[in-house]
Amino acid sequence: MNYATTQSNDGTAMVNPFHFAILLDEQGREIAITEEMIQKACAELAERCQFPSREAA
Repeated sequence: MNYATTQSNDGTAMVNPFHFAILLDEQGREIAITEEMIQKACAELAERCQFPSREAA
């Protein structure tokens, strides 16, 4: 398994085994989940949500 190395705030190296995420389509093909896909999903979810008004708070 490949591990990514990142640096913490104090400068020490940290190992992160999580590189990316994938989806599998109906044919079993791997589709990488991109930041753009996540941002689009979050934006669509925010449009569907009903947030409380500031006056009610």
